[in-house]
Amino acid sequence: MHQENLSYISAVVTTAVLLVACSYFVIQRAYPRPLAGIPYNQASAKRLFGDGPELAEYTQKGRSLRTWFVDQAERHNSAITQIFLGPFSSPAVVVSDYREVNDILSHRDGVDFKRGTKVDAFRGVIPHAFPAMETFDPEFRGSRNIARDLMTPSVLHAVNAPRIYDVACHLLDLWGVKSRLAGGRPFDVSNDVGEFAFDAVVSAAFGLGPQGGDIKYQHEQLAKLACNNDSSSISKADHDTDFPISFPAAPRSAKLDSLRIDEESLRQSFMVPWPRLYHFFNSLRPSVRAARRILRGYVASQIIKAVPGLRDGTQNPQCALDYVIQRELRAAATAGRTPALADPRILDPIYAYLIAGHDTTMASLLWLIRRLVAHPAEQDRLRESLKVTYPEAWRERRLPTVAELIKVHSPYMEAFIEETLRCDTPVVNVLVVTRHDTIVLGHRLPRDTRVFLSLTGASLTRPSIPVAEADRRATSGAYSTVSRDNWDAAAPEEFRPERWLKESRGTMPVFDASAGPGLAFSAGNRGCWGKRLGYLELRIVLALLVWRFVFGISDKFSSWEPIDSLAISPKHCIIKIREISYE
Repeated sequence: MHQENLSYISAVVTTAVLLVACSYFVIQRAYPRPLAGIPYNQASAKRLFGDGPELAEYTQKGRSLRTWFVDQAERHNSAITQIFLGPFSSPAVVVSDYREVNDILSHRDGVDFKRGTKVDAFRGVIPHAFPAMETFDPEFRGSRNIARDLMTPSVLHAVNAPRIYDVACHLLDLWGVKSRLAGGRPFDVSNDVGEFAFDAVVSAAFGLGPQGGDIKYQHEQLAKLACNNDSSSISKADHDTDFPISFPAAPRSAKLDSLRIDEESLRQSFMVPWPRLYHFFNSLRPSVRAARRILRGYVASQIIKAVPGLRDGTQNPQCALDYVIQRELRAAATAGRTPALADPRILDPIYAYLIAGHDTTMASLLWLIRRLVAHPAEQDRLRESLKVTYPEAWRERRLPTVAELIKVHSPYMEAFIEETLRCDTPVVNVLVVTRHDTIVLGHRLPRDTRVFLSLTGASLTRPSIPVAEADRRATSGAYSTVSRDNWDAAAPEEFRPERWLKESRGTMPVFDASAGPGLAFSAGNRGCWGKRLGYLELRIVLALLVWRFVFGISDKFSSWEPIDSLAISPKHCIIKIREISYE
């Protein structure tokens, strides 16, 4: 009996020791395991949740999560740092150096790096569009080619520009009414800009029809109040003339609400470690299922409406969707097959066109407006440059036409846009993952290491961090398209549109896009596909807004606090608008 008790006790003790050892091993594995030689936050390496508590504190203060990543380079005085994003998670790396980021995006994407979880995030919303594919995926090139025609200058000028111009004019009308009703008081324009961006991309993609879009509807409803002298629904809760006025808002279209639900789903999936699992459960929500049914149903209905005229040749392409349909009809005729117009490989690229064209345009335009009010001298200079660029419109006291805006560009406006995109990049970083063990700035990164490539910060909007040339790859400088690798000698933290201008033989300086580094549209084969459309839209709407209005701001609402969405935008855009009279 005694022997049996000893055996029992021995077994219990052995089991307990094994459990303790296993638990210790598991717990130790849960703690961060730093990569050799790369700077990191020492306190975070000793915490089970790594940098998680610091990130949580950062967001609780209302600060943008993504800017925390950019701050690490300055914090450690290193162009490469590592961060710890949670238990059992391998260290992630942050690269904050223009040359290295540009080299990875331009020459190493699809070779040393893949998109990893970012692809999984897109697959939950647009599984058959190229953002949801790796660069080395055999279907990647074909998916991009489906909408290849949409970014050619001929299509952009003939189709997109007139539609963007029309929607921008509706925005001018809406803000004209609001400025008169506000009587010099400020109001928040964030929702208006979001609706403008949606109307502009939908108009370019499908056409808005005779009923117009959300912005036109908002203008019509507010104009009725103005005509009837009905100001009862306009909130003036404070007698302070700097206190914002609130206007009644007509209901948003179901299409816009649906797009925003999918945009939020996409944003959330970027923030979690397992995007596929998130999308599986998120897609079960009734609101998500309804949103996708509404917008995809609308796309399908527009295809049905457009096919007959495009097939028999009685109708030329009138919008982006028409060009995609026409390409598929011709491909099917050549191959002797039935057009696959209901194929998700056709539909998803159009849906991606909507998502990409809405959120980033909205953010960029909000930052442009924010810069206008923060820099009144530059706003005045921009307005004067437009008068010089479009002298006939100025003499005739009218808005520049869309043809004039396409034909001639104001150098200073180009510089103003470029400087805003440099200082207020809507997308702060790009996530890539190593495909195998590889070297970045002299440090070995194991396979499947997440790497955040900063599109702002050191060398772009802050002083650069020195990097030994021996730690760089030969390709990082061999194919440079800019005249410098950083803005260190030109006050990188200051807003100076003139940095993008150079003297010419003529009377006016010319815009020089290669004056220095910028990554607002990323770079390489995966750079922003809609870059040309984005520039076109910003040029048209900015020219019209500055021509028609003077923008101001109260010191009470001069905060630069950003908010995270798919693209980073100002948390508030509360401004004063004064209409310019040309009579």
